[in-house]
Amino acid sequence: MKTKAFAVFTALSVAVCSLGGAASTQTKAAPSKAAPVTIDMFTSPGSDIVNMDTNWFTKYAEKTFNMNIKWILAPNDPGTKQSLLLASGDYPAVFWSGGFTPAQELKYGQQGVLVPLNKYIQEYAPNLVQAMKTTPGMAQVMTAPDGNMYGIPQINYCWHCAWAAKYWINTRWLKELNLKMPSTPDELFNVLMAFKNHPPAGVKNVIPLDAGGPNGGAWHANLATFLMNAFIYDDETDFFTIQNGKVVFAPTQAGWKAGLTYIHKLYTNGLFSSEALTQNSTQYYGQVQQGRVGVFAEGGSNDAINYGQAGSDWQYWKTIPPLKGANGQSQAAFFGNGESNVVFAITNKATPDQIKAIMQLVNFVYTVRGTTMLDFGPQGKYWTPAKPGELGLTGHQALINVDWNTFYSGSARQNWGWDQQGPYDQSKAWRDGGVAIPATSPGGSATMLQQETVKNYAGHQPRYVFPASVWIQPSQVQQYSMLQTNINTFVNQWTDQFIVGTKDLNTDWNAYVQGVNSLGLSQYLQMSQSAMGKPFDTSSFKGEG
Repeated sequence: MKTKAFAVFTALSVAVCSLGGAASTQTKAAPSKAAPVTIDMFTSPGSDIVNMDTNWFTKYAEKTFNMNIKWILAPNDPGTKQSLLLASGDYPAVFWSGGFTPAQELKYGQQGVLVPLNKYIQEYAPNLVQAMKTTPGMAQVMTAPDGNMYGIPQINYCWHCAWAAKYWINTRWLKELNLKMPSTPDELFNVLMAFKNHPPAGVKNVIPLDAGGPNGGAWHANLATFLMNAFIYDDETDFFTIQNGKVVFAPTQAGWKAGLTYIHKLYTNGLFSSEALTQNSTQYYGQVQQGRVGVFAEGGSNDAINYGQAGSDWQYWKTIPPLKGANGQSQAAFFGNGESNVVFAITNKATPDQIKAIMQLVNFVYTVRGTTMLDFGPQGKYWTPAKPGELGLTGHQALINVDWNTFYSGSARQNWGWDQQGPYDQSKAWRDGGVAIPATSPGGSATMLQQETVKNYAGHQPRYVFPASVWIQPSQVQQYSMLQTNINTFVNQWTDQFIVGTKDLNTDWNAYVQGVNSLGLSQYLQMSQSAMGKPFDTSSFKGEG
């Protein structure tokens, strides 16, 4: 299952109406008497799609909304092809599945290439209007400082993804050694020492704590993030924390030094090796599957173990709750701070009739039924409405039953749906509305991740965090990107060196802070503060998901 981005509460009753096609905001087909309007559209199809021209959902959209789609395809490196098209002036009327950063929205919007969508959204897409009201961060990425909306994002709600910097522990080891679940840094240290000095019966070459490097192909497997949050907020991305509405750079604060001191202590006691800072997923997943690891960092335990298979200890892997710091608070990194880019945009090549037709399609897609059909094709092929009594991820009546395993089986190819192309709305209602497999059953990993997140992580994020979408002026993009890259690279390098001891936290800390400052930290923070507008409010991310 693809899980990357997020949405929040949409009323279940509205979702049910949308699934059944009876919602008041459901788009109706264009009058059949009018001649179809031809629209050239840019998209980047997945390798699973046989042919976008003959695809079932293409034919459905053309018939339902009275249009003929002329595809401009970019299956490989769509970003480069999009840039070339825009630079040449020979670009399409619609970018259905493109990729525009806020700075690019401003650039092409100010040039008149991208058409402001405000009035078209209001006129043709009431479902999208509703989504903007209920999806945190959506309006931020869509509304430029000039008040115009130049694009529409993909919405892909995923509750467990919002707190993906998790630690997983083998509770069978805890039970065998008569240990309790650790709740503080000191308790975790003692548990890891016990794993090292008194490994469970039959375990050889034990690795108390394991993780994967930042570029190793694993998902949120950074060793330091979970631990650092007991000392200071660490989002492993921007390294920003919000204090009284101001952007603060965490890696130059005293709490960061305290966190590094603790992690270095784990290292010097042999509780993890330097490989855990750099190794790829194949290496460390293999160590976990060999039964040698007591605790590992990963967004989902099912990525590293054979979930549901005999002999994998899969049922014993549970999350460690965020550790309580010296102030008694337990804090978790948060990744639900909105979308960073938009994928859909209309250019000045589009006619009023083309805009009307394509925005009606967008409006349809912004329903549970519309997104399901866009992804998987017609009802009855890869999905059906849920039966009464079938429950979704949050224990409520489900809406849809998707055959994920068949649709995403290996290298299987299909020609029914567009499979997550364009401005779809995989909303909370959509994601939670899928029939859930019990967490204790093979195939129930999605339910397990939901339950572990609700139990231990949801609500442990700061009230305010730095938003994913910030509006850097086009003239400042290159400078901002250079500052961000240089500063973050420097921090990551020194962090690893402090952890393994090639840099000394007592004698080298001041030189490190001076080094960060010399790279333009003050200017970087000023630009970030200005571009942020206001911080992202996480208060709606709590409870059951």
